[in-house]
Amino acid sequence: MKKLAALLAFGAVLSAGAAFAQTMQNAYNNTIVITYANGAQARYHFNADGTFMLHTPDGQHVTGAYVIEGDQICLTPNGGQRACTEYVGDKNVGDTWTQTATDGSQITVTLQAGR
Repeated sequence: MKKLAALLAFGAVLSAGAAFAQTMQNAYNNTIVITYANGAQARYHFNADGTFMLHTPDGQHVTGAYVIEGDQICLTPNGGQRACTEYVGDKNVGDTWTQTATDGSQITVTLQAGR
C-alpha cells in the first residue's frame, strides 16, 4: 500500500504548454525528489525508454513504465495498476516547486542533478 501511496502522492509532479517534454527530458539521468509534509522523501528516476524506478520513503523499489498523454503523465508499476496525474512541464535541474498531490496533501518537488 505504501508503494501505491507513493505513486499517487506523485501528484501533479511532472502543466500545459509547449514544453511538455522538457521536464521529462531534464529528468533523464537525474532525480525527481518528492518531499512530503512529514519530511519523508521518495525519489523517481525516469528513463528515455519509458521506464521508471521509484525509491519509496520506506526503502522499497518500484519499477514500471510511464507515458505522457496530453497534459497527463501515467505511471504503471510492474504488477500494479496505472495511475495518471497532471504533468508539469518547463522544469529544469535545480528547480523546486510546491504543489498538491492527488491525495490533497502538499508536496515539494525538486529536479535534482544526478542519480
